[in-house]
Amino acid sequence: MLVSAGHRSAAADALVRPSAGDTFRTAAPRQLLSAILAAGLGPFTMPYGLTLHKSADAPDSIADYLAGVLGHPVLLSLTVGSARANRKPILNVHSPSGAEVGFAKIGLNALTNQLVNRESVVLDQLAGATREAFTLPRTLHAGSWRGNSVLLMSALRPDKRRQGSIPHEAAAAIMQSAPVDHSPIAGSPWLAMLEQQLAPLHTVPGNRLPALLDHYLQVFGDVEIPFGAWHGDFGPWNLAHTASVPMIWDWERYSDPVPAGIDVVHYTAHQKLRLRGDHTAARSTLEGVSTDAVAKNLAKSALLVHPHPQQIRAILIGYLLTIATRFTVDGLSPEGAPVRALADWHHDLIEDQLQRNSLLGRQKK
Repeated sequence: MLVSAGHRSAAADALVRPSAGDTFRTAAPRQLLSAILAAGLGPFTMPYGLTLHKSADAPDSIADYLAGVLGHPVLLSLTVGSARANRKPILNVHSPSGAEVGFAKIGLNALTNQLVNRESVVLDQLAGATREAFTLPRTLHAGSWRGNSVLLMSALRPDKRRQGSIPHEAAAAIMQSAPVDHSPIAGSPWLAMLEQQLAPLHTVPGNRLPALLDHYLQVFGDVEIPFGAWHGDFGPWNLAHTASVPMIWDWERYSDPVPAGIDVVHYTAHQKLRLRGDHTAARSTLEGVSTDAVAKNLAKSALLVHPHPQQIRAILIGYLLTIATRFTVDGLSPEGAPVRALADWHHDLIEDQLQRNSLLGRQKK
């Protein structure tokens, strides 16, 4: 992270973005450093920095671009996440007075430009929807800088950190932000979408995902489930609980149609499923808290008040197929190396869950 030296408030804000995924251990150091910077003690505690000078013939910088959009100079702080296929710069933007403008996402390649453009479309699409269940950022500007996509959006800043459980009302509202349809899995638009995304993989040696999808279809093809929208990365790391409704950000993976309820599977299982090789933790989570969360979410949205266990299992494994497809397709890009092992691990998880479903079916006969 690089924070602006131009104003103490700009530097302090850049370190604090409370989320429901924060723990005392992760949040306390940032809060402490933010307080130090806000007090004007940054030069004493952080004596080293970078001073950038622009030559007269240099092309416009991103600061120049954003200043042109806003009509005034900007102070920028930079955050870059861990190595992932979708990693991109995220800038915290302030005015020279220290007033926060918002956050800017900058694309770097084909995938990240696509995601930045997607988030811009989604924010505009959902802006007119009812905000009774969640709050999302407001688009301030969408454009292009040096051939890369730029999205400037308002910042979501809860006035006070609050703890909360799974925000089922928000998940249900997201699910129903697109038309909801009940249909058998075979012949569903979701299945057609997965098959289209996986078509290039049929010629990739050793890739198991198309065969796993075929196996899933043999088992669950006749099962009827509801389909709706999902946030795509719905988790404590992308939201903050407030006194009213959750604030939710990072909408670049929003899509529809998908099996209803998979946002809460992601919320409850994603972190555990990143522990590659730990089948015990994966089974315990998917067959425990995630199963309960899906049933509650479907009931909360009145889509399936009393779902059959086979419907729940179809949704759980449908989630694994959806996220594994994302990881696998992202892994094909030149920047996709960090996600390839995770994709392979999710193939293992799908195979394991299909086998366990078969075993459970035999036990009940």
